[in-house]
Amino acid sequence: MRTDMQGFEGCYRRIDRQQDAQDHVSEVFVPSAAAIGPWSDELQHGGPVGALLTRSMRQLPHGSPGRIARTTVEILGPIAMAPIEVTARVVRPGRKIELLSAVAHQVSESGTRPVAQATAWWLRSDESVEVMHSPEPALAPPTDEELERGELGVPASWRRGFVGSLRWAVRTPIGRIDGPAIAWASMPYPLVEGEIGDDLERCVAIADAANGVGSRLNPRDWVFMNTELTVHLAQPPVGEWTGMVAESWIGGDAVGMSSAVLSDLTGPVGRVAQSLLLERL
Repeated sequence: MRTDMQGFEGCYRRIDRQQDAQDHVSEVFVPSAAAIGPWSDELQHGGPVGALLTRSMRQLPHGSPGRIARTTVEILGPIAMAPIEVTARVVRPGRKIELLSAVAHQVSESGTRPVAQATAWWLRSDESVEVMHSPEPALAPPTDEELERGELGVPASWRRGFVGSLRWAVRTPIGRIDGPAIAWASMPYPLVEGEIGDDLERCVAIADAANGVGSRLNPRDWVFMNTELTVHLAQPPVGEWTGMVAESWIGGDAVGMSSAVLSDLTGPVGRVAQSLLLERL
């Protein structure tokens, strides 16, 4: 299933861009229906927002060829289905290591407020193929049968908005309690309308769904909201498909955490972790 994107192809349409003398970049985006979250049609999903912040940091001028090795996205409050302004800057420049940051703002009745922020480490890239190693086993690619079932493996209440706009290949039941859940998801459209689309942005957006894939909880009985998203990438992700081997750790005080190994069709690429706030419905 593909969610109606309200007349444009992508999660967002950019309507303004400015850059000052210090190379601080500010952009304004309008969300489509593909940015809607799982809990309310009035709120954006954290995945596309995190990808938008990561995109802005990736596009900053850098001192040397390299890539983002870690990005952390903090959700500061409800993110309405309304225009969102993202500002990014280099906090700590360097030839080998740079610290980047980005902040997303929205206008409300009480004024302009930050709704999400992110930081990322940009590392200089070089050649190390001869010593490549991954501690995680390769994840078998989606099968024809899994692709045919598609989103049927996803809880019906989630088959809308951002989650509903993805292509799915669910290998094990989402919410299983006897081990990690396994699923592949593809974002076959750009994050921002008119752009080619970046594999890092797709991976970050999909990674935010790890707490749902490995939830261990029935969404009809529980809400499990992640307060943040941290993605470590040992290998740059390639392609539209992101695989997740995901499982949640549920504490006894309505707090937990979700973690997952991320893969693309070439092999494992990194890990994601999220803190969870649990609420009984």
